[in-house]
Amino acid sequence: MSGEEPEVIDLTGLDENDSEQDDQEDGSDQEDPGQSSDQSDDSVEVQINSDTRSKLYLSLAALPETQVRSILNQLIEQVPAVEYALTRELVTLKRKLDPHEYERHLERCKNCYEEFDTQLMKRNNECSFHPGSLEPDYASFPDWDEDVHGPIDDEETRRHYPENFIWSCCQADGKSEGCVHGVHQSANAQKKARVAA
Repeated sequence: MSGEEPEVIDLTGLDENDSEQDDQEDGSDQEDPGQSSDQSDDSVEVQINSDTRSKLYLSLAALPETQVRSILNQLIEQVPAVEYALTRELVTLKRKLDPHEYERHLERCKNCYEEFDTQLMKRNNECSFHPGSLEPDYASFPDWDEDVHGPIDDEETRRHYPENFIWSCCQADGKSEGCVHGVHQSANAQKKARVAA
């Protein structure tokens, strides 16, 4: 073993000057009680990374709702990008803060059967589906015995062996992405049309 002392790594991020300042603050140079210690200091370097983001989320979770609203109001007044983002999210898109009310806008697409939000702006190619039917490719089942394995032309067989089926609309196998692309269409559109008539 050598007589050298091991290197000490300071993980606190404080240097000796910081500890001297802390000692001075604890002494006679105390803050004026009328001044708030949470005033913003533009000279403080703010680091944005996953660690600080996690700490921010924890801090937000611990804040009372009234204080969060107060901070948001200040940010809306001071930062145009915040005002824009919140206006878009809560006013333009008419999203509700209550998740139960918001869920009422979810519908199932009549073509691809995915759920989508009717309040969001539709995008081209968000829906992908096959308009045809999925037919068995009997050549892909050379050793299949329906008495032993069950019927080939069956939903369960389609689920387990989609590659052995062919779409009638495009001749692609059952694993292929839809051959028709477009926007989601509500399965309830006909109901709405009858109610409006």
